[in-house]
Amino acid sequence: MRQAVILAGGKGTRLRERLGGLPKPLIDIVGMPLLERQILLAKHHGIDDILILVNHAAEHIVDFCARRDNWGLNIACIDDGEPRGTAGATLAILDRLADEFLVIYGDTMLEVDLDRFVAFHRARPDAAATLFVHPNDHPHDSDLVEAAEDGRIAAFHPYPHDPDRHYPNLVNAALYCVRRAALEPWRGTPGMLDFGKDLFPAMLERGLTLQAYNSPEYIKDCGTPARLDKVCGDLTSGRIARASLSVPQAAVFLDRDGTINLDGGHIASPDRFELLPGVGPAIRRLNRSDYRAIVVTNQPVLARGDCDAAGLTAIHNKMETLLGRDGAYLDRIYHCPHHPDRGFLGEVPELKVACDCRKPAIGMIERAVAELNVDPARSWMVGDTTVDMMTARRAGLRAVLVETGEGGLDARHGAVPDYVFPDLSAAVDFILDGHPRLLARCAELTADVAPGDVVVVGGLARGGKSTLAAGLAESLRARGLAAAVIATDRWLRPAAERQDGVLGRHDMAELAAVMGRLVAAPGGGTPEVPVYDKKARGPARHREVLEIPAGAVLVVEGVAALSLTEALTGALSGTGRRLHALAVETDEVVRHQRILREYARRGLAPDAAEALYRSRMEDEAPVIRAAVPASARRVRLDLSDE
Repeated sequence: MRQAVILAGGKGTRLRERLGGLPKPLIDIVGMPLLERQILLAKHHGIDDILILVNHAAEHIVDFCARRDNWGLNIACIDDGEPRGTAGATLAILDRLADEFLVIYGDTMLEVDLDRFVAFHRARPDAAATLFVHPNDHPHDSDLVEAAEDGRIAAFHPYPHDPDRHYPNLVNAALYCVRRAALEPWRGTPGMLDFGKDLFPAMLERGLTLQAYNSPEYIKDCGTPARLDKVCGDLTSGRIARASLSVPQAAVFLDRDGTINLDGGHIASPDRFELLPGVGPAIRRLNRSDYRAIVVTNQPVLARGDCDAAGLTAIHNKMETLLGRDGAYLDRIYHCPHHPDRGFLGEVPELKVACDCRKPAIGMIERAVAELNVDPARSWMVGDTTVDMMTARRAGLRAVLVETGEGGLDARHGAVPDYVFPDLSAAVDFILDGHPRLLARCAELTADVAPGDVVVVGGLARGGKSTLAAGLAESLRARGLAAAVIATDRWLRPAAERQDGVLGRHDMAELAAVMGRLVAAPGGGTPEVPVYDKKARGPARHREVLEIPAGAVLVVEGVAALSLTEALTGALSGTGRRLHALAVETDEVVRHQRILREYARRGLAPDAAEALYRSRMEDEAPVIRAAVPASARRVRLDLSDE
């Protein structure tokens, strides 16, 4: 596409004090007029024919373009006379339009990969126009677009909205790819005509196809002083440049049921959908960061016949409406409709198949990577099941387990999370704030760690050992070292076989033997290790194969880890490799709250949970504290999840 139309006829009444008599498109955006930024963006993407439709104070725009020598482009400023509206002004120059052209509103700041946008449009030759749409943080007072799963626009919902309805959060962002031939029926239409309010709805009524291009890229109008200041701040901070899909994006992939909403089994109607506490503000925090918030959810209700596609859309419309009330939105919602098992009454046979999108398969993740240019290495998966954790591992994402929903007690897979937090709010706080602090601390702690070394992380239960161990492994990998985390909790005995004391609850002989073999084999390997089922209080039915690269640093963490120090030191003797012991210390009030919360989610009554905490303090704390070697570094993390 070589032509763009810039609608630059606005007066900018609300910006009068900032404009100093200039027309709105010449408003200053951090040292450069908005119009110039739009023209340079178009030029960067190979657009060399630009029609600027001017009206108010048109001579200023004409003079400005002349002073810039039209940026070496074919630029024509066309005064459209009396105001005609956005579509009316474009129709008035119909004979000067190319077969395909872009429409850019003169009061919008944008950083969009126009090549992607145009390619999307051209791949859909039946579309009369393609509209750039996106979710926003105030859908309740926005003009909304309704689109089918294939992106075909089905309806427009202008503000104000029916308070008793739930709407998709999809807003017309005022950037279009248009085919000139589709405009012919409206040639010569008198009066004011707007694209969004008049022409596009009329096209749908006539049976023309309009396509939605849903993108999280930056496009905001600068029509008020507050919006202008926000745009200038975003530009100065680099947020606008980072938003373009030409730049790899960081994302937080979110499970739905049990993570975002109460897990009520198979949710087949909007009436059963209820957000968990704190979810809206948590997702709003992601929206205001550089992370994309993307839902990936298995929805076998479709395959079971409990709910059809329209029903699922209604559920997701409710989710988006509720989030919108908290000023939050989702950049994408992907769902898998399949289920591999047959034989249920009312099932949909064509959906009862094995697929590559049902988690823990990673088809939904791969689709997001392709559509939104997501960088998995900078991204996260947050969910409440081992299915989500396995999905994260297979997709190369950091895995965060939340203790809402199933809380990881489903035991369907052996994959363990990198990090565990009580709920989505705590997880987002960690991703945005705690994780950078953790990596900075871990970089200090691993500065002298070399390939093949062993790092032992010990301390009392629920003290932050696994969090520190995961951070250490990340820090080592950032230095180019291989690292593998091994939790001693894997060797907890079944409840009926446990002996007295904290070490009696572990199979210490087997644990020591496995650790000895791993330390003696710096060439790496794929050992098969047990998985502990917290709900059953014993080994899970499946074991897990760990992939340990050659020369990997082993990070051994757990309540029993420091008790292995002497044996591991002996195994390393004469190898030139070293052991680094870290003792994690935590505020006891915080640790106490974590333990009670953990026991409660396992079904213990408050009195029983408190009694168990007290007994563990008596038999665990003295042993663990005595196991801390004199050479250990004591580490206190400021990463409270309270």
